[in-house]
Amino acid sequence: MNVDQLKLRIVGLAAGVGGLLLQSGCARPAIDSAPAAPVCQTSVRVSIVAHNGMPRNIVPRGAEWNFGSGSLWTFNGWQYAAYWDDARQVSVARRQLPAGRWEVFSLPDYQRTESGDRGRGGAISRGFGDGHEKVAMGISADGFIHLSFDHHLSTLRYRVTRLPVASNPAAHKWAAGLFGPVRDNLGGPRLDCVTYPSFTADGSDLVLYLRMGGGSGAANSHLFTYSGGRWIINTEAGSQFIDQKWSGGDGTVNAYPQGLAIHNGRWHITWGWRDTPDERTSHDLCYAFSDDAGKTWHNNDGEVIGVRGKKFITADSPGVAVWKIPPGSGYRNGGSMIVDPTGRLHVLAYGGRTGGIQFMRDPETREWSRQDGAPFGAWVAGEGNSLYAVTDAALYRTAADRLGEWTQLAALDPAWFEDGKLVVDRNGMVYNGTIFAIGQAGKTVRVVEAGRKAPTP
Repeated sequence: MNVDQLKLRIVGLAAGVGGLLLQSGCARPAIDSAPAAPVCQTSVRVSIVAHNGMPRNIVPRGAEWNFGSGSLWTFNGWQYAAYWDDARQVSVARRQLPAGRWEVFSLPDYQRTESGDRGRGGAISRGFGDGHEKVAMGISADGFIHLSFDHHLSTLRYRVTRLPVASNPAAHKWAAGLFGPVRDNLGGPRLDCVTYPSFTADGSDLVLYLRMGGGSGAANSHLFTYSGGRWIINTEAGSQFIDQKWSGGDGTVNAYPQGLAIHNGRWHITWGWRDTPDERTSHDLCYAFSDDAGKTWHNNDGEVIGVRGKKFITADSPGVAVWKIPPGSGYRNGGSMIVDPTGRLHVLAYGGRTGGIQFMRDPETREWSRQDGAPFGAWVAGEGNSLYAVTDAALYRTAADRLGEWTQLAALDPAWFEDGKLVVDRNGMVYNGTIFAIGQAGKTVRVVEAGRKAPTP
């Protein structure tokens, strides 16, 4: 599927670097992963962040290593992006919404190499480009920008701005000196054997998820909490809430979350188990929630199955699997999870030949529903009863209160995302009802914006 096939019509140029405004005409697309539906009038604008993204051929194996969780994050009327550049350094960009010009700098005091001590992971953690070392970003409510990067069973790499620059962006010149040094801790002891960092905002707090203690099929899950200007949960022992040990397989397993979402003070997390490094051993959709900021965890029926730092959730925990999915069925790690304004929980999981699998949990009945054949992409919660899924080829809308009815709103060019993982900005819907996604092609990093109308230049 490409832009021409869906009859996109160029109607103007928008302000900013490389701004391009496209208008999707109505058509009935032929797609395998969702029912055919008219394409509605939805504006799509492409904004060029920079031309310094790290190309695939700069390192061996050259997989999709840009972008990580939170790589695109809106805060206080400004948008921020973080990624690896063509000098193997972390680049950080910002712009004022709705259509400001991007400012970009790179952090020159850390360069990713394939040699040196990488921590407990040893040689396996030295390669670059296998999809694990992406840059993750989060912005805490006090205006500090947090980065975590370059992880595959390796020592923590973390840095944060010296000042709360996101609280008053115009008062701070955008320059590398805004960030402090690279740290291997969060104010406590050194953290080792780290993979998959992911930040989630919870009102005044910021939460950091880390997989620790091992690789695929044998790792634990941890949640660290930043509050009041410091990491108040900052040790490996005190942050663990899911454990690798269980009675099946070869005795170990690890959780691959579809996401952590926080709604009205309740923390929700969904995940699948994987028994070994072979993704075909992925199985089950699991769910737990916490009403005390990640300390106590309950299963779908409300029973306590875990206490952070003391009693861990395992694959043997009662009621932890809300939908049994056998290994070898095409289901695997990855996906997206959100909670809509009514408290319904929605999961998009990868289902192999069937495309995406959509799951929904009713907050009143606690019942789960499933629909196969959904467009597999990233969820964004919209206004009212609208949910959106962004793939590298299209933007879709569906109703939050029922399964299986998808409307394609706009076409997106897969070429915009061919050299990086598509990541959406989960904080951006308040700006003109616009959905933002970051992608890369070659060395060009771009943000794609789709909404009811284009941002006013």
